[in-house]
Amino acid sequence: MKKIICVLGVALMIASVAFAAGKMKITAKDLPGLKGTWEGIVSFGEFEAATSPMKLEILNDAAPLKAKVTITNIPQGVANQFSVPSGQNVLENDGGVLTSQGTIFWASPQGTGFFEISKGDNKLHFWYFAKGIKGDATLKKKK
Repeated sequence: MKKIICVLGVALMIASVAFAAGKMKITAKDLPGLKGTWEGIVSFGEFEAATSPMKLEILNDAAPLKAKVTITNIPQGVANQFSVPSGQNVLENDGGVLTSQGTIFWASPQGTGFFEISKGDNKLHFWYFAKGIKGDATLKKKK
């Protein structure tokens, strides 16, 4: 089972590199402009109809980047799959690194998942892989 999860993780990382190739690269000089609050709707992979409001707060402007992700109104079925409470969940991670592909990558401390962002026109593209589930969001900066 662990081998399958590792293979899936590697495959998703390769896919994320290919996906990021079509986006604008994030560089160190972009980091101050990314600091702040970004909001959007996150999808939950195989739960096609399940989405929730999401907020990504980038808390500093130098690597390693600190982030706080808040997801509200997580449906019970999704919460069961992720082994988290339904409703609101907050995840904090202070290990964001700028990748050679021009994305920012945060790995979970347990090595069981990750989330990553790339830059688009006035928005961020967010995707994640956790507990065998992948999903994404498009986020706009809160003014």
